[in-house]
Amino acid sequence: MNHPVPLRRRAGALIATAGLAAAGLVALTAPANAAVPTLATAASGSFDWKVSTTFDTSFATHELTGTTEDDATGVISFPASWSTVDPATGEGTVQYDGAVKGSFVAAGATQYWVKIEDPAVVVDADGEGRITAEVSAWNTGGMGSAEASTTPARVVVTTFDAAGKWSTKSIAATPDWAGVLPADSAEATALGIAAGQPQDGKAFAPSFLGQITSGVRARFHWTASGSESKAPAPFTATYADVAKTVTTTTTYAAQQASIKVDGTGFIPAEKPGDNGVYVGLAPAGGLPDVSSQAGMSAFAASQWVPAAAIRSGAFSTTLTAAGTKLDRTKAYAVYTWRAHARSSASQDSQTAVTLDWSQLTATTTPPPVPTKGTTTVAGKVTKKPTTKKGGTLAVSFTSTGAAPTGKVTVKLTRKGAKAVNRTAKVTAGKAVVKLPKLKAGAWKATITYAGSDTLQGSTKVVKFTVKKAPKAKKK
Repeated sequence: MNHPVPLRRRAGALIATAGLAAAGLVALTAPANAAVPTLATAASGSFDWKVSTTFDTSFATHELTGTTEDDATGVISFPASWSTVDPATGEGTVQYDGAVKGSFVAAGATQYWVKIEDPAVVVDADGEGRITAEVSAWNTGGMGSAEASTTPARVVVTTFDAAGKWSTKSIAATPDWAGVLPADSAEATALGIAAGQPQDGKAFAPSFLGQITSGVRARFHWTASGSESKAPAPFTATYADVAKTVTTTTTYAAQQASIKVDGTGFIPAEKPGDNGVYVGLAPAGGLPDVSSQAGMSAFAASQWVPAAAIRSGAFSTTLTAAGTKLDRTKAYAVYTWRAHARSSASQDSQTAVTLDWSQLTATTTPPPVPTKGTTTVAGKVTKKPTTKKGGTLAVSFTSTGAAPTGKVTVKLTRKGAKAVNRTAKVTAGKAVVKLPKLKAGAWKATITYAGSDTLQGSTKVVKFTVKKAPKAKKK
């Protein structure tokens, strides 16, 4: 159902922020009357969308990641990941996972493609709905334009009427088409759309048009008779909250408690910087202050479960605590919380654990439990990468006690770009990390040493700038 007047107002707002699309900020800007979001909850369900008939036919080669597609209808199913829906008002967001990269191939060569990744269905307090996604595109030279590409960024792909909101945990709607982008408007002109187009304002959201390359833009707005195949296809989005559950199984040996912890309904990540969850054993009564050293010292055992180890919301890990680190006068619980910086309390949980103290009492005086030494990690980019060649990051350590062993991980981040991860083996207190060629700009390398049985972990951030490699001189 189309509403030309409010959609024109919204279209103006979206194209006005098109310059922010590259920074991934368009879809993150909440309306002024938005309620405080609820904590994220793991979800099941799916977002089923064909995108458009044109996307199914002109972009006929589909490369799917974490999604499925109905060969007969062209409908792509993205599985639900998590939700932040207010059950009282029905407003909120449901995040889905997976990606589809639609390409046009001619004579065995790709001419252009558009990728839609990790879509989300958002409904605000006024019943205005929008589909957002990480979008990128590429087209070769030709079609009246030069070769061009865009960096993935989250933008509004299209909008729709959601009067019923998420009240039934299911939305079936046809996205807006007519009245979205008035012909000859400043917004249409800024997107390079020809005079008199798009007819009746028929288009996908301006922020989406601004995020794809100009060479494929015409595939998503009215240009001539027969353009109705470009209209956004109807979709169905569903979700069901999946409650967090934690179960524990305890075994004993040599005056130690080994607690196997199994969790379901957990979210690998929901905000930038999130990376799985921490699991720890501490006195019952509430999660200790995990932002302070004093609070962390309350844990008799802890483990990091990285995002990659959480599959379909489930994880399994084991905590091992020596009887000498436990106080028989206290009750204990297993806690979970968001790694690394506890960006929200969405992954907090507390599960009571009953310990058999007779199994934890030594008949003889046990040897002292060694304390973990400390590590300090440092890094230096010894060979800067460029847009054409990779580089090198030298990592060094200082430690008390044993020498560092194992691996070091490096996460390369740049505003507006997808993070890149690298690992390297630690040898003789050093590691050499090979950096790939990167896009030009300011980058951060977050070096993380997870520690070992005898050493604590540590982290260091190194900043560096990647310059665009000069073009080769013609001989």
